[in-house]
Amino acid sequence: MDKRVVKMGVIGLGRGYGVMSQVLDCDNVRLTAICDNNPDKLSAAEKDLKKRDYEGVTSYTDFDEMLKGDFEAIFVATDAVCHVPFVVKALDAGKHVISEIPAVNSLEEARILKDAVNAHPELKYMAGENCFYWAFIKAWKEMYANGKFGQAVYAEAEYLHPSDYRKYKKENFPLSHWRTTLPAIKYLTHDLGPLLYIMDDNVVSVTCMESDVVYNPYKTESQCGVALFKTAKGAVIKILVNFGSFTRPDHNFRLFGTKGSIETDRIKSLSEAHSFAQFDDIPGTFNEKIDIPVTLRFPGEADGGHGGADRKMMLDFVKCIVEDTTPPIDVDMGIRISIPGFLAHESAVQGGAPVEIPVIN
Repeated sequence: MDKRVVKMGVIGLGRGYGVMSQVLDCDNVRLTAICDNNPDKLSAAEKDLKKRDYEGVTSYTDFDEMLKGDFEAIFVATDAVCHVPFVVKALDAGKHVISEIPAVNSLEEARILKDAVNAHPELKYMAGENCFYWAFIKAWKEMYANGKFGQAVYAEAEYLHPSDYRKYKKENFPLSHWRTTLPAIKYLTHDLGPLLYIMDDNVVSVTCMESDVVYNPYKTESQCGVALFKTAKGAVIKILVNFGSFTRPDHNFRLFGTKGSIETDRIKSLSEAHSFAQFDDIPGTFNEKIDIPVTLRFPGEADGGHGGADRKMMLDFVKCIVEDTTPPIDVDMGIRISIPGFLAHESAVQGGAPVEIPVIN
């Protein structure tokens, strides 16, 4: 990669600063602006930068003022329900953007985002779906592209996000926090996204059911949902998102094809879990699974947030700016993996009725 330095800003210093802090040592990145309307988060970031002897960073509480600052790219890591307004303002201000997911939260937002990106062809927009960067996802993608599985027939993934029932206190779940009010199934991009990436496919319809059982009495929406998707190529995908389950944090993946199958180990944690596969072109594997010894990271890769995925994602974004290439997760992919979540919830509200998933042109 060219050694040109990309000056960056970040808004949303909970998730946002945690990700940015993992690339502060990179030659191609220079953080020059941070923004948050929460003074505690702003102060925590400032203290960490001071501890690192990292200078030249300007702090802001107002986003409009921040956009006048000295940087060319921004990481939008605001609450999950409000990315698009910040992204549009940043693009209009001439900034490259990497946005946290979901990329959009409605069909109207999808059209607004697509129009904003199209209006600025000189700028890069990337959806920040970090789970594309897990090593085992990359490995599955390569095996699928090489025909190891044949054609995908069925795939599934689970997002298990536990919570400690001993911390179920009203003050810990303010209505102002997006996780308190967001139906769990809407937050499915970490699981549906990698599967569509591997399969090079798109979903065209969904039917979904949400549990009425309450884990946390202070959350206002469904905490568990299961969605069934039909893909453009004829496969079926099942996604479970469970916020509150009595289990460790986990993502489980499984894929069946016409010539092979693969799944992640559900016994070990994801950071240690290998994949296990069966392939038509390897004799003896019809009854015996092969150990694919790839976890979140390939051997020798740097550790970090989400098994090093956050760092790799940010460096890919910087690389597409430096080399003037198409972002690896462009606006179309960002929309494709975000729309299914809120339409799955719409299906659940309608008692599981099928809902078509449109293409946003």
